[in-house]
Amino acid sequence: MNFRSLYRNSQIFKIALGIAILVVGYIASVFYKQMQSLESSVNLITNSTETQLELERVLSIISIYETNLRSYIITKDKAYLEHRFLRKGEIDRNFVRIKKLVANNSARSKDVDQLKKMIDYRFALFRETLLLAESKNPGKDQLITKLKESSDFTESMKTFVYKTINAEGDKIKIHNDNHQFELQDSIISAFLLVILSLLILLLSFNKMNVDIKELKTANDDLQFLNHSFNNAEKIAGFGHWKIDLETKLYSFSDNFMRLLGVDPATFDPTIENFAKHIHPDDVDFVLNSHRESLEDLEPTTMMFRYILPDGTIRYIQSVGSFTRNSNGDMIKTGVNYDISEQYKKTLELEENNKELKSINEELESFNNIVSHDLQEPLHKIQMFISRIESKEIDQISDQGKVYFTKIKMSANKMQTLLIDLVNYSRTVKGDKVFVETDLNEIVNQIVEDLALNIEAKKAIISIENLPTIKVIPFQIEQLFINLISNSLKYSRDDLAPNIALFEEQIFENEIHEGKVISNEEYCKIVVADNGIGFKQEYSSKIFNLFYRLEKDLKYSGTGLGLAICKRIVENHDGFIQVSSMPNEGAEFAIFIPRNI
Repeated sequence: MNFRSLYRNSQIFKIALGIAILVVGYIASVFYKQMQSLESSVNLITNSTETQLELERVLSIISIYETNLRSYIITKDKAYLEHRFLRKGEIDRNFVRIKKLVANNSARSKDVDQLKKMIDYRFALFRETLLLAESKNPGKDQLITKLKESSDFTESMKTFVYKTINAEGDKIKIHNDNHQFELQDSIISAFLLVILSLLILLLSFNKMNVDIKELKTANDDLQFLNHSFNNAEKIAGFGHWKIDLETKLYSFSDNFMRLLGVDPATFDPTIENFAKHIHPDDVDFVLNSHRESLEDLEPTTMMFRYILPDGTIRYIQSVGSFTRNSNGDMIKTGVNYDISEQYKKTLELEENNKELKSINEELESFNNIVSHDLQEPLHKIQMFISRIESKEIDQISDQGKVYFTKIKMSANKMQTLLIDLVNYSRTVKGDKVFVETDLNEIVNQIVEDLALNIEAKKAIISIENLPTIKVIPFQIEQLFINLISNSLKYSRDDLAPNIALFEEQIFENEIHEGKVISNEEYCKIVVADNGIGFKQEYSSKIFNLFYRLEKDLKYSGTGLGLAICKRIVENHDGFIQVSSMPNEGAEFAIFIPRNI
């Protein structure tokens, strides 16, 4: 199976599309997590940056306060203390923001608490220095010592703060590196997500386009099929119908209504309207059978008559059965055939059969006459001929003896004809009981029965392994009697008859009526002789009734022998062929099916 066929397979495409959607869903979830991670990284970087800024502001305020205090000590100008100095509230607000920023970092929270204590202590030093500077007799050395203590503490506090700021800076660097890495992963994920989404979109669009084309093609084919079916209905003379057992609605095809002789556009498809066109003698039978089938869900087959608007009566064969539609509703569908011509031909055939039966009865009577009534006076004629020949022949004149001989020959010929007619009649009307039969036994018995004729002709009969097959024994016996007798009768005067019977393999080039004959289907039995033969152009005529090829009186015959042979072979669903040349003998080939 190639890719194109897999692609056209809806089930395979659904599976592939489902897998692709799962992959897209997985990549989308990864991308979503990456976006959350990026947001978290940005928040951490922002948090660390704001923490640094707030700490810088605290140090800046402390530095400003310290500078103002020194300026005041030097200048004694109160302006350095107004609106700035000792306004600790601004630092407190800074610490509130810092505490929020480091709330999730316990170590950093401790550092902030430590810094808060240092700030409080520094403000205490500010107050002590200010009080010492405002005293009436401040000690210079004491003030310098206090300022130095304050300055040293400020430096240690700055060292502590910058240590925290640097730690936040390192943290920002780590978060920034992670942010860049996650950003690259997010870009790749977004790219894959877009590519896969576009691929799924393109495949789905293409598949939808292919399905639309196939649907259009299928729709066109369906319309053509429907058109062809409607034409077929017209040509074949039938129409279809259906009834939905849930809705009780009927549907009739256009040709169904044409069979009624009505216009499809104006006919309301109901059982009542349909019943109006059924012959009054048939309507109750049709409707009752149909209603019973709807209750029992049994198929229906019935024949009834239509009466067309012009009064014409048509014979209809109706067949209906049950099935379920795609919704699971029970539907009865049926077909109505116009069998008027067929029905008329059936009636004619019945009449012909009656006539044929009468003719057969007459033939049977004729056969009885031939086999009994005609033979009885013939036997008496032959009996008196025999008595005259044995006792009175010497008293007859020479011319009388000639007439007597002709009378004797005519009587014998008449007897042979009657026997052949009886035999032919038996092949036509005889019982056709097939029995597994060894043909060797039948032919050997015939040779014994014809021993006198064989000896008189000094004939040689050779029999080679004939088959055992199912045949009608008495008919096959008659077949070989006729063929062997025929070979003996039409033998050459200068050559002793040589008659061979054998089974022959059927070759590939054996053809009968345009059909190739195989050795598995038929057995081929050959009866060959070295007699007077005949021209091949007569090969089909010699099997005709009463046809005699040889007119010479020394070859007596009735023209029925080979006709009987042909009839017997046909009774076995086989056929017989003959090939011959003058003075080179004849070869009869009998083809009989192996399995009858």
